[in-house]
Amino acid sequence: MLEFFNKFNFIQSENLSKHCTMRVGGNAQYYIEPINSEQLVEIVKNCVKYKIDYFILGNGSNVIFKDNGFSGVVICTKRLQDIKVKKNIIIADSGTNLYVLNKIAQENGLGGSEWSYGIPGSLGGAVCMNAGAYGGQMRDIVLKIKVFDGKKIKILYNNELQMSYRDSIVKKKKYIVLKVWIKLKKDDKQKIKEKQIEYLNKRRLSQPLEMYNSGSIFKKVKDISAGKIIDNLGLKGVILNGAQISKLHANFIVNLSSAKAKDIENLIKIIKEKVKEKTNINLEEEVLFIGDE
Repeated sequence: MLEFFNKFNFIQSENLSKHCTMRVGGNAQYYIEPINSEQLVEIVKNCVKYKIDYFILGNGSNVIFKDNGFSGVVICTKRLQDIKVKKNIIIADSGTNLYVLNKIAQENGLGGSEWSYGIPGSLGGAVCMNAGAYGGQMRDIVLKIKVFDGKKIKILYNNELQMSYRDSIVKKKKYIVLKVWIKLKKDDKQKIKEKQIEYLNKRRLSQPLEMYNSGSIFKKVKDISAGKIIDNLGLKGVILNGAQISKLHANFIVNLSSAKAKDIENLIKIIKEKVKEKTNINLEEEVLFIGDE
């Protein structure tokens, strides 16, 4: 088994806090960064063959790794960055950063993805959870995707993706996104840039972008912002050890530099209990906790 992983330059006992934006977590038993989709598929096939648990990691912006680490293989797509433009369609690998996607779109005068400028995630992750903001969502711009379903590679078109609020068939079926076709529309390059900057500035004013965080913690509740619900209970700024409910946005938890994953998990539990007690609303996490108990 180790002979197989050796050819992909895997790392043993890799600290996972380096690979998620919350900067918490223990060590992965194995950590690998495939350089192309073919390697990614081969690695997953061998994980299945040897019955090794694996987790596909993008930019780690909505993932919190647990303190005990992960007994298995963390496969990071960050090196899968191939990107091409054909007329008004961008064809990109799943590891493509959304900043990069927007940069390419702007340079080619292609509008429609500006709402995602400033989201620190990967394209594959954004498709999986149907990322959205400011009235836009991935469902509006994805033409089709190439996935590996654990046995074979296949193409899924937009109408097959079952994209809804923070959900998709990719998430339900645990498909692995390999490549994404994004359909945009021709627009003025300067106008696109101005929209991107506008959305980024909105994020800077309302979100703790300069602090370690994992994005929105909870999903909306019937179109009501979870942040507003939490804020109305006066919970902004509450600290538990090294974790804090952001003073800027109540649906963000920030790592003040010394937080453990357990602190964040416990703070989430406190929020959910308080919200349930005061409003009878059951908040549902958007962020994923990954790792050993």
